[in-house]
Amino acid sequence: MKRKAMLLVGALAAVAAAEVYHGPLRAAQRLEQKIERQARAELDRNEMFQVQAQLQDRPLSRTLVLSGPADDFQRGELVRVMGELPGVAAVEWDPASLQPRETRS
Repeated sequence: MKRKAMLLVGALAAVAAAEVYHGPLRAAQRLEQKIERQARAELDRNEMFQVQAQLQDRPLSRTLVLSGPADDFQRGELVRVMGELPGVAAVEWDPASLQPRETRS
């Protein structure tokens, strides 16, 4: 019983430390801002000024969501390049920005 109790106390301490670190100390918010700044800098370097990059609001996902006008080649390359940013686990395009544009006559 003592071993299980110690294991439980250790697990609760780890969860509590993570909550304090990511909550009141705002480490998660700082990481999100850092990743989004790096993504914006990369988009600006590639002159993709109309494309936006934002981390999903799901905890621990670190998925960067891109949106804006881009052709198929640009989409593929941006997924590759943004996926190499430190702290980014996955990159995807916002489904709404993948819809074909209406052509004006």
